[in-house]
Amino acid sequence: MRTGSAIAVAVAIALLLASTVDGGTTRDRPPPAHTGGFGEPTCAQCHFSDPVNSGGGSLVIDAPASYSAAGRYILTITLIHPGARAGGFEMAARFADGTQAGELRSTDTTRTDVTTAGDVQYIHHIYDGTDPVAPDTLRWLVEWTAPERGGAVMFHAAANAADGDDSSLGDFIYVTSLQLSPEKQK
Repeated sequence: MRTGSAIAVAVAIALLLASTVDGGTTRDRPPPAHTGGFGEPTCAQCHFSDPVNSGGGSLVIDAPASYSAAGRYILTITLIHPGARAGGFEMAARFADGTQAGELRSTDTTRTDVTTAGDVQYIHHIYDGTDPVAPDTLRWLVEWTAPERGGAVMFHAAANAADGDDSSLGDFIYVTSLQLSPEKQK
């Protein structure tokens, strides 16, 4: 076998093994701390076909304009990408110093779950949460209880608009962030 052919075979085997391991793990839940915030990597660490935020889609966190101390809010994370057959997300809520801000909870335990890494909560998809809710659209609802103390809260989210083949190739990664401030006292 020629050297070029041997290298091509080795690369193909490595990609096959990586996609099998990666696809089985992340389809059920992503690794924690992959939101793109505070120096974290994103889903692009493993899904690397296209540049982040390319491909004509979008990732949006819908939240109130401000929050009240200990208030409870339903946040909506929406991923839209042409041709998305599957997808996933991960999001965290932190103060400017990187510490946890409030508490994240799943509103639908068949689609999302919360994992804690260090002292930070990450809400993310689970296997049944990877199915689109409409053509080209994935959506997850999250409950957030605001912190008792005030201060700006940063939400960082990363999402994968996947082609559904359970490999790390052919997917599009999107990242977004949102800052909420406490309501002004009257």
